Amino acid sequence: MIRERLLTSIVELRDLKSEGTGNISMLLKQLFKALVHLLFRTADSWDSPISFVISHLKNSEFKVLTQQPADSAATDANNFVVCFLSILVEEFSSANLLFHVRQQIKHLILKEESLVFQIFQELMASQTNEAILASVFRCCSLWLTNLSATTSATDCLNFARALYGPINRSEPLFSAGLDCLINLFEEGDFGLSSGRDTAQLLDFHIQKLAGLQPLVLRLVEAHSSAVHRGFHWEEFAQNELMSKTALLLLTLTERQMGNLWTRVLQAGEPHSAIHTLFDMFLFPMSLAGSYPLEESVSDLGVQIWFNVVDALPPICEVPQLNQSTLSFIEDLQCRFLNAAFSKCQFMPDLETFFHRWQSEQREQWYRLRSELADTFLAAYAHQQSLPFFVQLQARLQNLVDRCVMEEAFSDWQELEAIIFVFNSISEQVVHEVAHENHSTSQLASVVLSAAIRLAACMNGGRSIFEGSTMVGSLLCSGTLATLFRNIIPLLEPNKSLLLENDLVGFFLKCLFAASQTKKHKDVANRTASSSLKTIQSFIQELPITLTQSERIISTLGVISTGLLPLSVDLEAQLWKCVGLLLPFCGSSISLSSLIHLRLEKTKVNLECRENEQADPSSLHLSRSSKASVVTLFQPFVELFRGVSKTLNRVDNYTCDDAVGPPLPIVERAQIRESISRLLLQLVTYLTQSLADKMGYFDPESIEMVTELLKSGYSACFSSIMENPSILHCQDSLLERTVELTSRLLNYASDQLLPHSLELSWLVIDTLLRNPLLESRFSVGLHLLGIVLQHIDTAFTRLAVSALDSSDPMFDFGRGSCLEHPFPPILMGLRAQDITDQVEACATFIHHVLDWQRKNKESTVEYVCKTCLLNTYESFVGDSTALFWRLSFTATFAGLCLPEWNTVDCCIHLCQRLLTRLNDDNHHDVLPKVITPDFLFEIHAGLLLVLAKGALPRRLVNKYSDLYASLRIFFPDKQFTLLRTLLGCTDHPSDWSTFVSRTPHHQSVTMAVQNAVLRVNLSERNCFARGVTRSAVPLNAVKSAISSFTMACSTPSQ
Repeated sequence: MIRERLLTSIVELRDLKSEGTGNISMLLKQLFKALVHLLFRTADSWDSPISFVISHLKNSEFKVLTQQPADSAATDANNFVVCFLSILVEEFSSANLLFHVRQQIKHLILKEESLVFQIFQELMASQTNEAILASVFRCCSLWLTNLSATTSATDCLNFARALYGPINRSEPLFSAGLDCLINLFEEGDFGLSSGRDTAQLLDFHIQKLAGLQPLVLRLVEAHSSAVHRGFHWEEFAQNELMSKTALLLLTLTERQMGNLWTRVLQAGEPHSAIHTLFDMFLFPMSLAGSYPLEESVSDLGVQIWFNVVDALPPICEVPQLNQSTLSFIEDLQCRFLNAAFSKCQFMPDLETFFHRWQSEQREQWYRLRSELADTFLAAYAHQQSLPFFVQLQARLQNLVDRCVMEEAFSDWQELEAIIFVFNSISEQVVHEVAHENHSTSQLASVVLSAAIRLAACMNGGRSIFEGSTMVGSLLCSGTLATLFRNIIPLLEPNKSLLLENDLVGFFLKCLFAASQTKKHKDVANRTASSSLKTIQSFIQELPITLTQSERIISTLGVISTGLLPLSVDLEAQLWKCVGLLLPFCGSSISLSSLIHLRLEKTKVNLECRENEQADPSSLHLSRSSKASVVTLFQPFVELFRGVSKTLNRVDNYTCDDAVGPPLPIVERAQIRESISRLLLQLVTYLTQSLADKMGYFDPESIEMVTELLKSGYSACFSSIMENPSILHCQDSLLERTVELTSRLLNYASDQLLPHSLELSWLVIDTLLRNPLLESRFSVGLHLLGIVLQHIDTAFTRLAVSALDSSDPMFDFGRGSCLEHPFPPILMGLRAQDITDQVEACATFIHHVLDWQRKNKESTVEYVCKTCLLNTYESFVGDSTALFWRLSFTATFAGLCLPEWNTVDCCIHLCQRLLTRLNDDNHHDVLPKVITPDFLFEIHAGLLLVLAKGALPRRLVNKYSDLYASLRIFFPDKQFTLLRTLLGCTDHPSDWSTFVSRTPHHQSVTMAVQNAVLRVNLSERNCFARGVTRSAVPLNAVKSAISSFTMACSTPSQ
């Protein structure tokens, strides 16, 4: 037989090993792979494949004893056994096998699992050859990862005992052994439970793991020496060992942390093995060097500590806790927090950090710092960590005192890190102060006092943003600004501090310094962003005086018109500040000038883009040009958002709360009129830019226009009756917006249509919502008709392109098929190319169906009490039910697509349409839509989709809901039609003639019947009955669909 020949060849090649080890070794592996794949293909002819192969390899030993020493022959045989088992597992995990074949082979292999583990244990106990032992460890890891699921506790326990013996012999064995241990602990309990209590680790496991500490300490010392000599992590020889050790500790804390804490709380001796094991949990965070350049396990250390802290039970709930254990827990917490504090500090050499590190490395460091912030917050919830934060508070006071006295920031790294830590816990501190926690209130008071003193010092006469400490000062000031933003609730009872210490002036100074910095733009942008966000929070949460607001506007104007360009994000935040202040400072000349300059800049840029597009010599249109619309209008979007936020809270604002001179509040109507005129100018510029061409309008640009209008409308319009001048301005704005929308629709390609539809609905909804004038409502309905015409054109163009096919399935005979609803077969040919458009059309129609007016007080004669759809039909006199038929075209197009989002949206739309058709108000539409052709096309299309095979449950649920909505209409007709399509009727019916009347109907019917060949007649009848009969419960419909699709995908016998 082939297997015997393969085994014989393997043994023969083993005997020739000395003549070419490399080539023969590769050839031996290929022979083992061939043997394994032979097993996969002929599984029925094997009874105990592992025993058969191993016995053959073992029995062949005596043949070579005369040529080789006994030890050498035995070593070769063991090596071959391990090689075979490794390849068996590797190929099993990667081979492309049928499900039942894989299950059969797995059953064969697992029958002999005890034998495999026995071999592993024997080799671990008897082998002195480290190469074979390492191979055994690796093979066992593969086995545990890919196959083992039923190993008994005794086998696994014995294996673990054998594993701990040789693991300390050398680094290669330690590396391979770590893989095994990781896989063991990833299996959860997996036989590593103790005695009668299966929830706890065996004590001997804790002792054995604690026994690895000397080796771990040697690795830490070696790494520290390597860092001192300038080595990076990739250059450190033992980096893989350290990573695996950290991963082992992480796996242990994920699986057994609760049990380990129980052992700690039960342990009486302060230096027991369990305490040693907990000390080892700190090792990933205690390495020298900077993450990730010089060490790359701190991220694992953070996860380890999260697991440790999360599993720590409340100390008050632990009975009879001795003082030594409590001291150990407190010491453990403080040691980790000190290590985390060290890791979150910026490195002294910022030049290296910002200019020599790769951007990905800096992002990794920032990500680690963010995770460390979460660990500080998690630790603060435990009383045992309070000494660390009290100590940190004292260090903050000392450093601030030194800064105030020396006016120097030589210790800025430590100072910034301390502020960062208090930033991390600020949310919890504010919460506890609000609930009158005494110790937290003391801590907050000291930190707040130190922070204000530091801000006052940094805002002093001598500039700290110059010289060698400039970057450190920027970093420190940015973190301090963030702290003030997070603790604003603590400032509210001390409002006088705002003026006394000029905190707003400090934020403005930081912002100005950061915006004028030419180097270190990453640091400058972070500081500027923190300052702007804090200024926004102060404007929104605290009373700002008129003087302060003028200073803010003046500084923002200088920065906005400065020579150094701002990033898009910073400019957006700057203009949000302007928007927040505008309702209070609408009469400010500097504010009006700032907005006017920005408006002129926008106009000039748009004209330049238009000229660039019109110039034939300009052969390039860079992406920066296309993105200019986004860049130009993002500031105005943020401006409008800021205005809306202020207007929304202006009713609750009282001038009595202001410190110093009260800040005047401009009439809201006047503000809205100003915003309306500003938005009108912007829309006018955009409309003019579309007069000839729209070359630089892409999807992102249209999305920006939509955001501009959405935020602008929110600031402009109010449900309160406005004065005539505002109404006239708003009408002009809406008129210009309708013109802009119409032009976008005319120019829009298939790629731009989805974004144009979103914009169109925003305008239509604004026109129809709370109409105060009849003209607005009429214009909204007219625009709705225009949009529907564009949707009609898009689908018609798609159908015409599909009709070019010579397939008889698209031969509709003499009758025209270009009448809505288009057949799903026709849509399915090209609809996959425009999935975004189909989904956008369905979403738009959803909006029309779901629209309802919130304000019911209106004098408009077109307003109907039922829905917008009825209103539109009355307005246009739609006697042909075009809207309904067009809606079902969109639905059909989506039902043919494999994309889940589109299918989900279109099925839901179809349900809504069918439900609305069943209303009393639409019975006259019913015969125009639910035609024989409609029923034929939708049932045939659904059958072709379902016949593709088993569906995920969520799609089964969706299709069952669809059938439940569809069966409301003429269930008997649909039942007969389904049986005709499925070919399970013996008697001719009206449908028999109908399905053969054109080549299209004949081809579709034939396609359906070919698709369901695997389904017997009984199953077809059950399906037809289950999905069309109105008395069938919904669960039965789901069952019918599931059974039918499974039958379609089951191979015929």
